[in-house]
Amino acid sequence: MEKLEFVEGELTLKRLVDGPTFKAKCYNKYRVNGFVFSPSEYETTKSTQNNGVSMKAITKYRTSAKDKNYKEDEATYYGVVKQIIELDYTVFRQTVFYYDWVRVEDKTNGCIVDPESNLIMVNMEKLKGHEKEGDEPFILASQASQVLYSKDQIRLGWYVVLMSSKRLTKNMDTLEDLTLFSSSGGENTNLENIIKEFGYEL
Repeated sequence: MEKLEFVEGELTLKRLVDGPTFKAKCYNKYRVNGFVFSPSEYETTKSTQNNGVSMKAITKYRTSAKDKNYKEDEATYYGVVKQIIELDYTVFRQTVFYYDWVRVEDKTNGCIVDPESNLIMVNMEKLKGHEKEGDEPFILASQASQVLYSKDQIRLGWYVVLMSSKRLTKNMDTLEDLTLFSSSGGENTNLENIIKEFGYEL
C-alpha cells in the first residue's frame, strides 16, 4: 500500500511538472468549502454577490524599505474572482480561481481597519497588478473563503469586508441560521446599526 502511494505521488508530481493539457473548463458557478463562488463579470446583471474571496497565508514583512530583516506572519488577503478555471492534468483535475487582489500590504491606501467601528475596509480602485511574480493572481479553489463587500457611501472606492456564512452543509437545501450581524444584547450595539450609522450600504 505504501509503495502504491509513493508511485501515485511520483505520477502526480510528474504531471504537475509537465503542466496541464490545452483543454480547460471555465465555470460561472462553483461550489467549494461550503460556499458558492461566481466570477465578477457573471454577476454584473445579478442581484447576488458571490465573487468576494479571502485567503490566509504566511507572508514575509519588514518595517521599512531599509530594513533587511524580514519577519513571517499570517496575513489575510482579499480579492475578487475574475475567472474560475478547471485545469486538466490527465490523471487529475485542479480548479483554480483567477483574482484581482486588494493591496493589503498598503495600510493607508489599500486595506485599513476603521478605528471607530473596527471594521476592515478595502480599496477596490487600487488593486494589485499582475506584472510581478509576487502578484500571483491564482489560488487553489480549496484555499478560498468567501466575503462580501459593502460599499462605503462616504469614501469613494472603499468597501467594508463582511464575512459570509457557509450556505452549503450536509443538508444541501438548508441554509444556516443567518445571525451573523446580531449582538447578544445588553450594552452591546447591533453591528447592523453600526454599519448603517457609518454610511455603509448592506
